[in-house]
Amino acid sequence: NDDSIAMRVRFPDGQVPQQEQLYFRGPVLSRFDGLEWKNDPRSMLSSPAAMWRQDEVVRLYGPPLRYEVTMEPLNLPMLPLLEATPPIEGARPRIDNYVLMPKVDLTWPTDRIINERLRFSALAWPQHNHGPRQPVATLRDAVELPPAVNPRTLAWAAQMRNQPRYANASPRELAQALLEHIRGQGFSYTLSPGNYGSNAIDEFWLDRRAGFCEHFAAAFVVVMRGMDVPARIVTGYQGADPVPVDGWWIVRQSHAHAWAEYWQPGEGWVRADPTAAVAPERIQRGRALLPQPGLMAGALATVNPELLARMRAMWEATNNRWNQWVLSYSRSKQIDLLEGLGMKDPHWSDLGLVLAWVLAGAGLAGAAWAWRDRHRVDPWQRLQRRVRRELARLNVDAPPHLGYRAQAQAVRAAL
Repeated sequence: NDDSIAMRVRFPDGQVPQQEQLYFRGPVLSRFDGLEWKNDPRSMLSSPAAMWRQDEVVRLYGPPLRYEVTMEPLNLPMLPLLEATPPIEGARPRIDNYVLMPKVDLTWPTDRIINERLRFSALAWPQHNHGPRQPVATLRDAVELPPAVNPRTLAWAAQMRNQPRYANASPRELAQALLEHIRGQGFSYTLSPGNYGSNAIDEFWLDRRAGFCEHFAAAFVVVMRGMDVPARIVTGYQGADPVPVDGWWIVRQSHAHAWAEYWQPGEGWVRADPTAAVAPERIQRGRALLPQPGLMAGALATVNPELLARMRAMWEATNNRWNQWVLSYSRSKQIDLLEGLGMKDPHWSDLGLVLAWVLAGAGLAGAAWAWRDRHRVDPWQRLQRRVRRELARLNVDAPPHLGYRAQAQAVRAAL
């Protein structure tokens, strides 16, 4: 329900992907204890750049997609990047002071919490495959389920798999069957599904059939695992506002999303988005979750919703231009400025010294201006003092309190 901006994305080459291709990958969750989904520490092992070129880890197809990101402080130790964004070969990826640690599950953790605005450029390959093509021992971890939890759903999955038409079906065929089941069995997409009990998947999949993306992704993964297919949950952001603002596509916190991946032999991990089966507008149009508006915004939207949209777009465009200007003056450009002033091998302390001198000079200039302004006299008053001095030299009695006409009469009387 948070409508604030998570990031702004721009495609400088003009190759803007479709909304259903905008998947910004965040934490991958593969361990389930019946209540919580967590990431697998073994999948979080570092992935050197060379591993991305090996056939068993990731395969990139087609031309890359160049994109630029201005990311707001997300307070997360991770960058949600467009799938799939590989690291630069031979380089230790770094953004400003943050060290990036790309992992084998295509995620981009950082060495600490991101609590400042970042801007960077990257290349993504929307057409890609990743993960092992042939069965390996670690895939069995993506089939595990806690015992005695959601028993009715597991019985439903076993019954489906034992049907003759699905007995020898591939994971892709089973996934398509589950998506068709979601489309045709009265599932609904809502932000207010109410509370679920300890066997939440049973209640969602077989009884209430109402929820949002996390409910659909979790149920899909449990059912796939119940049919002995490795599967896991992926979280992040999906889509963006339908109209760019000042050339940037806006991804909001309300674009937060959860989808699923299952393992297909000979191919690797394959994305499946169960939400698209019940709420295609959420994926195809990048429609964000709609928060409840405040009193002022709600009243203005009732009177003129287009005016409210234009006002917000103008404010966000102005804010973005300011942010871009500030971010453009990076530390490297500050060092270049010091070198231009004649400093050899400048250090950040030199920048502080220059800043102190600039502030001191500005303070002295301000004090001088204030002194001059205090002693500045109106030109007309200066002329009047000159006139009185001349009259005194001529022995004309013209005290300062006399008006101009009285001074003229005194001159006429004396001379």
